[in-house]
Amino acid sequence: MGCFAKGCLGVVLAFFLLSLLLIGGGWFFYKKTFNGLTATAPSDVRIEAPTPEQIQTAQTSLDRLNDAIARKQETTVAFTGPELSVLLAREADLDFLRDRSRIDISNSIMTVTLSAPLDSLPWPGVKGRWFNGTIRFKMSYSNDDFDMDIKSIEANGFEFPSAFLSSFNSSFGDSMNGSFHDAVRRNNQEEGFWRHVKSIKLEGDKAIVTTKGGETL
Repeated sequence: MGCFAKGCLGVVLAFFLLSLLLIGGGWFFYKKTFNGLTATAPSDVRIEAPTPEQIQTAQTSLDRLNDAIARKQETTVAFTGPELSVLLAREADLDFLRDRSRIDISNSIMTVTLSAPLDSLPWPGVKGRWFNGTIRFKMSYSNDDFDMDIKSIEANGFEFPSAFLSSFNSSFGDSMNGSFHDAVRRNNQEEGFWRHVKSIKLEGDKAIVTTKGGETL
């Protein structure tokens, strides 16, 4: 499905969610009650089956984006939350999100509802446990960096306090961008893609991606 679905926004979303647990969640989970913020079973993340029209629109938008990248042309492509969910669901590398995540965009805020296994995290006591929650955030990308503003986090029915979000937001951006740049440098396909992305922003109910035109070093 190309870099956008797998190596780009898909991986960015996956990285964001896992980083939330690793960077911010680590001390918070263990300082509070880890078992109270995770569960022993996945939650039911209900996802409506995409319509043929949604599937076709998502594929057409992705094809336009990949074609503009390949031709080094400036263009703007919009994706709705359900369209992003369609693209992510096709990626084998993101199978841990399949049928366990839902993306919604409204009022320029992205909401990710997630039920993900924590077995792969390098913490004691996470075997067999799940992160079931919802994250709402504003996001933009320009000048090769992401700007994140997390509005709310809910985990296993617990709403993270605003004081935590304020502290987390102040440090998360630098940590995420540093790890993002490291990951992109290790993958030639992703590096080639991101070198030609001018901006990403949330507007209304869509994620708007604008590519760069001409040769990009």
